[in-house]
Amino acid sequence: DYTIPEDEDISYEMGVKKKRYEAIFYQKPEEEALDEIKTSMVDNIINKYGKDELSAPSEETQKDIISTSIETYMNNLKMKPVWFKISENYGEYSITMFYDNEYNRPNGEDL
Repeated sequence: DYTIPEDEDISYEMGVKKKRYEAIFYQKPEEEALDEIKTSMVDNIINKYGKDELSAPSEETQKDIISTSIETYMNNLKMKPVWFKISENYGEYSITMFYDNEYNRPNGEDL
């Protein structure tokens, strides 16, 4: 729960107790991106197991498929984090927001 109680003295908590107010969220993929993620998941699973094994998957294979699907979705979700932070500057408070799009990371390539 990221709710700050109405009666909380943010100035006191940050100044005296050195409390930090921060939160991180992940952007939900758009419908188009979800379709790409689903296609990627299905392709990976078919390549890993083949269509024959998938026609009657074992319990272990079913668990691995679920695990792989969740991992693929979470990896894609983590590519667009958004951080929020309450910042203090000379007695003035503001909300600082940082958006990161990991899909734009150069990964050593020239920009």
